[in-house]
Amino acid sequence: MIRRLGTHAGKRIYFGYDRYVLPDLEEYLAIMGKSAAEVICAVDRNYLHYLTSAELVCQAVQADPDSVGILCCGTGMGMSIAANKFKGIYAARCLSAEDAEMCRTINNANVLCLGAKFGLLANKDMINAFVAAPYTGRKLEELEYITRFERDPSDVVVKPVVEKPSSATIRRTA
Repeated sequence: MIRRLGTHAGKRIYFGYDRYVLPDLEEYLAIMGKSAAEVICAVDRNYLHYLTSAELVCQAVQADPDSVGILCCGTGMGMSIAANKFKGIYAARCLSAEDAEMCRTINNANVLCLGAKFGLLANKDMINAFVAAPYTGRKLEELEYITRFERDPSDVVVKPVVEKPSSATIRRTA
């Protein structure tokens, strides 16, 4: 997943949101629809909450490698924290179009998290930048290192290093 190059243009977008997006929902869908193969709302209409939306979008992106996610709640922070708990999900909360471009070109993010409080126009610019910005392989070694954090903890053997301090490291003060 982390090695996938190119843009998100023409991919399926799974869109998750909470009540803060409802007044502008149709506009959000129209913005995404211009650059996506398909926009799928991944929300629980019986319990419209940022956590259920984050869960549904992330599970959909995990199951559909040719897709991305866009999550929008009041601030975008809760969505980002929740989304990054899912293996293979690299979510970035962005505050500007430059952030959205950089989360793609540097970190190959596959989920964009937005705050509805920043407004539809600012979020439109971030959505467009996120979808259009290509990942070209920059910092691939660092990103592959990050994927190691996703291992099952039972697979990781930690051997603490305990060194006895030498006399050179002990300072005496008067």
